Amino acid sequence: MKLKYVIIIFLFIISKTFSQEKEKVLFTINNEPFYTHEFLKVYKKNQTLMPSSEENSIETYLNLFVTYKLKVKEAKDLKLDTLPKFRRELNTYKSKLILPYLKDEQTTEKLVNEAYERLQKEVEVSHILINLKPNYTFSDTLEAYNKLLQARDLVLKGSSFSEVAKKYSEDPTVSQNNGNIGYFTALQMVYPFENIAYSTPISEISMPFRTKFGYHILKVHNIRKARGEVEVAHIMIEGDTGKSKTTIDSIYKELVINKTNFENIATKLSEDRASAVNGGKLPKFGTGQMIEEFTDMAFSLTNENTISKPFKTPFGWHIIKLIKKYPLESFDKLKSKIRQQIEKDERSKLIEKSLINKLSKLYAINVNKNALRQFQIDDWKNNNKNFQKLLLTIETKEINQLKFINYLKRNNLSDIYIAFSLFKENEILNYYKENIEKTNAEFAAIFKEFKEGLLLFDLLEKKVWTKSKENEGLIHFYALHKEDKYKNKAFESIKGIVITDYQNELEKIWINELHKKYNVKFNNSEKKKILKTNFK
Repeated sequence: MKLKYVIIIFLFIISKTFSQEKEKVLFTINNEPFYTHEFLKVYKKNQTLMPSSEENSIETYLNLFVTYKLKVKEAKDLKLDTLPKFRRELNTYKSKLILPYLKDEQTTEKLVNEAYERLQKEVEVSHILINLKPNYTFSDTLEAYNKLLQARDLVLKGSSFSEVAKKYSEDPTVSQNNGNIGYFTALQMVYPFENIAYSTPISEISMPFRTKFGYHILKVHNIRKARGEVEVAHIMIEGDTGKSKTTIDSIYKELVINKTNFENIATKLSEDRASAVNGGKLPKFGTGQMIEEFTDMAFSLTNENTISKPFKTPFGWHIIKLIKKYPLESFDKLKSKIRQQIEKDERSKLIEKSLINKLSKLYAINVNKNALRQFQIDDWKNNNKNFQKLLLTIETKEINQLKFINYLKRNNLSDIYIAFSLFKENEILNYYKENIEKTNAEFAAIFKEFKEGLLLFDLLEKKVWTKSKENEGLIHFYALHKEDKYKNKAFESIKGIVITDYQNELEKIWINELHKKYNVKFNNSEKKKILKTNFK
């Protein structure tokens, strides 16, 4: 599979489709036209990969291009592009090629800029969570919302947020933190939570809002400038006993008074064995990535190689040595990384949603309201035979009720109208994918090159590679060239070389047959013009 992909990539040249009516025909194969612009795109792309020589002249490359098109023509005439295996493999490649075209660039850029702006600040937040069951109903949603309104009202009337959180919150960590989740920055929380945190003023309580975990309210305690990242080494002694405190104090004395090497002590005595093997060194981290007590101590150290006093966390006693601080990097350095993170988190849904909104305005979409209303009246789960009507049309594509029933069963959604909205969006996106070759010239060109490359691979396998492994033909070829080409070397000792040579021979014979089978006719004026042009 890897070999096939490499060959297809080699054959694959990105080009855009130009108006063929305005383009000059360079040659025809059995009256099928091939245009100058396509050849020039391929040649210019590969020109930088080829050393300048007579063997790599534009005329040589033109002959190779014609041969390439002859092979593709043969593959199509043999109907290799209709075989189920080919269609499956082509669809696999298409699903990968199409990914960049499922993004709305304007929305992406906006989210990247927003994330970087937020990364410059850190927000301290407490929250109250009411969980929602996977198969939640409208009444479940209303109950959660009203419960949070009650909790919010108590805080607004003077109750402490922490006390209300302990009473109402279903976050399992509330018993340890009283609802306070500490400081965090952009790209660390789910996007809806981050949005509310960064838009709520200090000391105010948000209205209830939804995330994938359920419904929340939050209170913003403080907003501070981002501290960036820090790199430290540490020594840890587990536990909170008199013995552990005595041990950490004696280690601190060794470090400060006797100037003992920090890394050596960490390696020998630290009970965090994962970092001890590296002299106590930890990967660099920022706010929200380590427990707050540890992070605060690390950032409080100002000079490199400074050693902290012993301090306690839930894991035990620590001493930290500051290695280096890393301020927030510039936008230009971070934007690529931010983009990757955005495309993996919930923001990616906003990017897709933006594309769907644009497509919804572009396409002619009609919903059969009576067919949709039937799902509220009839038993669609047990009486599928009653659901045969046309439900949705997108341009000329017709989608019936049964397809929606299958969607409902797969996704286990109880609210019909919410489910249909999601189903419709999914069908709009599917229609876009199915028809992208007709509507996007750039993708059409890219996909054509991949399709031809895949066809050519399958054809070479059929006409050359499989034949070259047949013993009778291979041994006959070796016998013909044993004395002159192989200087009487034993077949087994040079079998790999013989196979390669035989493949080349089979391909030459096949190419000659193709030239005899198909009529190649050049537009001589175009050919002369190309051969005289200096493309350097």
